[in-house]
Amino acid sequence: MQSKVVSSTQHFDDILRYVGEFGWWQKFLYFSSCFVIIVSSALQMVSLVFATGTPKFQCVTPNVTCDENKCCEECKNYSFDGSFTSTVTEWSLICDKAHIAAIVQAFFVAGMMVGSLLFGVVSDYFGRRFCLFLCSALASGFSLASSFVDCLSFFTFLRFCSGAAITGLFVGHYVYILELVGTSYRTLAGKVQDVFWVLGACLMIMIAYFVRDWRHVLLIASFPAALFYLLWRVFPESLRWLVVQGRLDDAHVILMKYADKSSVEVDSDTLSSMLQNCEASETKLKTWSKRSPLELVRTPRMRKRTLILCYNWLVLNMIFYGIMLYVPNLAGDLYLNLLLMFLTDLPHTPMSCFGRRVPHCIFMLISGLSCLLVLTVPNDMKGAITVLAIIGRFFGSASFSNIYLYSSELYPTTVRNIALGVCSTFSRLGGIAAPFIVALGQQPGVSLTLPLVIIGIMTLVAGVMSLWLPETLLSNMSETVKDVEKSRENYGVIWMGKPRPCPFFASCFGWKESGAQNRYACALQDLPEEASEDPKKTPPLHTTEDGPN
Repeated sequence: MQSKVVSSTQHFDDILRYVGEFGWWQKFLYFSSCFVIIVSSALQMVSLVFATGTPKFQCVTPNVTCDENKCCEECKNYSFDGSFTSTVTEWSLICDKAHIAAIVQAFFVAGMMVGSLLFGVVSDYFGRRFCLFLCSALASGFSLASSFVDCLSFFTFLRFCSGAAITGLFVGHYVYILELVGTSYRTLAGKVQDVFWVLGACLMIMIAYFVRDWRHVLLIASFPAALFYLLWRVFPESLRWLVVQGRLDDAHVILMKYADKSSVEVDSDTLSSMLQNCEASETKLKTWSKRSPLELVRTPRMRKRTLILCYNWLVLNMIFYGIMLYVPNLAGDLYLNLLLMFLTDLPHTPMSCFGRRVPHCIFMLISGLSCLLVLTVPNDMKGAITVLAIIGRFFGSASFSNIYLYSSELYPTTVRNIALGVCSTFSRLGGIAAPFIVALGQQPGVSLTLPLVIIGIMTLVAGVMSLWLPETLLSNMSETVKDVEKSRENYGVIWMGKPRPCPFFASCFGWKESGAQNRYACALQDLPEEASEDPKKTPPLHTTEDGPN
């Protein structure tokens, strides 16, 4: 029996099934690291509103009348409402200096883009554990230093470095937790951490409510990341990374500990043989998987998918940062609005029963329409704009939480990691543009709702473009670019986990009905009979390609 287990070992997931996919010790590592890393990362992200955001302001020049949060050509002096202080209030970064405030915010997101590339390399070469502890120290140090500086340019540089370190922290942690658990728990592990993001965001809002000074807010937000060092002695290296590096003895010790803590009986010699088989498989895969980024645009289908996905990622990140930074302009209490906005991230509609393509498109269209509907709101009903902004943010966030999975399924294994890295880079470009779009609302002669209108139009375009992407639920994931080009694309719909014909278009984007195919002309055509219809089933995770970037 043991020899059969050893001979069938091809992936590391087989080893985790042998010792336990999500045992007691893995649960401890998962929840403790999520509490420290994700919560501290969320604190830094949301502090963007309170440390560098623009509070409500009003013209105080005699005999000059301006709307709230608007600049006028005749006005020379403005006063803030005192709801909170930030770099904007300290250096008066409004009106003709609004672009400077946008640059400060954009540099934080630019740092995130650099961090995802830089620390991704660090994580691959030096290990996940080293990268996580390094980034936690850097994130804490840069945030602490930025709370004391009096030079705006140096503060901007420190926020850039802080954004890079925070991204290295939470992206590295995302890869770590996916490598920590087995196939059956991977989707759950990726989703449960969203709860910690919401917890961290709500905690930051509570801190900012009681501490209205931006320097004190950053000072408090800098300490949680350092708490990760409390796990120094018990936090192991990623097992998958150890196997890829050939450190089988270290991996063996950790796996035996997993089994012992979960009271699972494991034969040490059998486990060693399984690790050797897995190393041989991973080495072959590592050699085979080296591909150029040009593979993403080399063929017609790959070009189409890359163009549509990159634009969707850009827009989704623009929704996240744009609406978050726009919150101080909304009617109602700033802290309550932000709290509601992040709490709505919890009950996202699951896409497992209705596919990826249609729900993504519907969510994007609803988000875009909600932003555009602000044009119909009368001036005396500003509370309606707040409601529409929260709705737009909710559906945009719902799409964002699932586009990682959708993108992973649309790209073949050989270029999946490269593709996610490119998509992630484009998403940061959307985050960099968001502060400048929000700053447009201050300018004279421009409607305060213009930022929401711009975001709404771009979101609608992204939603319509997504209809040209195929459905991936119930489909086998492609291994190579050639597989993508040869496979039949499904443009039908999924209802309660079952393929259905297209309800609106008989030909369904070029599909022709004939004979027995008439009933399911747009349903999944290339699904093998033995393919599983369990939407929770995911393919084995390969550390050399499949981790998110």
